[in-house]
Amino acid sequence: MSGFIDKIMSLLNTGKTCPQEEKCLELARIMLDKESTTEEQAYVEEHIHACSKCYENYEIEQAVRAVVKNKIENKEVPAEVVDEILSKIGS
Repeated sequence: MSGFIDKIMSLLNTGKTCPQEEKCLELARIMLDKESTTEEQAYVEEHIHACSKCYENYEIEQAVRAVVKNKIENKEVPAEVVDEILSKIGS
């Protein structure tokens, strides 16, 4: 996991800037949430193909989501925890 964080930090510290970075990252997040319009998606796709900083941001956002999804996906909850939650809901 340390290598993953080192990679993120190196990408964030590249010194490259983009005047549209904040807008592009916001739209990229909306796109990754599958809530973007076709126009927003087209903007992000076109922009990240031309802008290395925004492409890096997009890749980082995708990687973070993949790690989080992997960590929370298919985790079995112990029966005791389920029982405790159900007892609290029922009271």
